[in-house]
This record gives sequence, C-alpha cells and structure tokens, in this order.
Amino acid sequence: MYILTAIAVVAIAFLLETFLHVDVDNNSFLGVLPLMGAGTGTGKYYASRTGMKPRGGKAWSIALFGFVISLVFNLVVIFGFVALTDSWQEIGSLGSLRLRGQEQWLVPLVLGGLFLLFVALTRLFLWMGANPVVKKMRKDATSAF
Repeated sequence: MYILTAIAVVAIAFLLETFLHVDVDNNSFLGVLPLMGAGTGTGKYYASRTGMKPRGGKAWSIALFGFVISLVFNLVVIFGFVALTDSWQEIGSLGSLRLRGQEQWLVPLVLGGLFLLFVALTRLFLWMGANPVVKKMRKDATSAF
C-alpha cells in the first residue's frame, strides 16, 4: 500500500508540473501522503481481519514497524536514484540541516523529533483507517437484529 501510494504521489506531482506547470516540489505535505495511504490501508485491513481497532502497544508497534518499513523504502529509492543518475555529490545537499559548530547537537534532536512525529502520524492514520470499518461492522451487527 505504501509503495503504491508513494508511486502515485510522485506520478501525480510529475503530471501536475509537466502539464499544468504547478510546482509542488516545496510542498512538505507530499511526504505525509504515502504514510496516510499506508496507515489507513493497514488500519482497514487490521479492523476487517480482527473486528476491532488496534489499541495501546499493539497500535504503536504496528505504527513503528510500518514507519520503519517506509523509511527504509524511502532510503532505497533515494540512494537508488542517486546511483542511477550518478549524482553522489548531491547527497550532501539533501535536507536543510546544515549547522556548524555549537549547533550540531540540534541535528539528532530534530531528526529524533521528526521520527517520533512520523510514527505518531502513522499511528493516527492507522486509527483513521480502522475506525470506519469497526463502526460499519457494529452498525451491520445491530441492524441484523
């Protein structure tokens, strides 16, 4: 689900830029769309299989596992693209965390905060996918009587 959503986001962004000349390169929300698609899809799948929403530690472990998979996939795509285009010198310009001297301690804090934020977002999208399925199952169960 994540891979399909990520490919769709890139394809739509490319088409928007090519045909409508809409620049979406600086849109930070594009990175969240694949997480949203994968999280809601996983939540729907989990709820349809178990009949309930993932809760507590189970939900956080699913979110963490899903985000780590998406992170690894993103890194493979980035380094695969760099290897195919032979643009290794561009790796240094990825991101905007270029701090010098005494501010270097901020880099791990910012990256750790982003990691936690994205795991929490994945958890939210997991719930958003499972919630309608569980509500529909409850409604179907009560309307059967």
